Amino acid sequence: MVIQVNSNLCSGCRVCELACSFHHRGDFAPEESSVKIVNDYVHGETRVSVDSTCDLCKEEGQAFCVKYCLEGALKVGA
Repeated sequence: MVIQVNSNLCSGCRVCELACSFHHRGDFAPEESSVKIVNDYVHGETRVSVDSTCDLCKEEGQAFCVKYCLEGALKVGA
């Protein structure tokens, strides 16, 4: 299971980064997030990546990045 990303739906709000870092650290530190958002304002693109530190928030019952994504750009899939 992995986090699947639909970059076309992502607004670049970075709430997923905050939610992920809260899971990992217990506070809001986006630099510690497994999810990274890069907004390219020159080309009008948003890139989303999930690194190998992602544990899908297994002990939480649902991945926080998916749960709190306001646009539905993230989901758990095979």
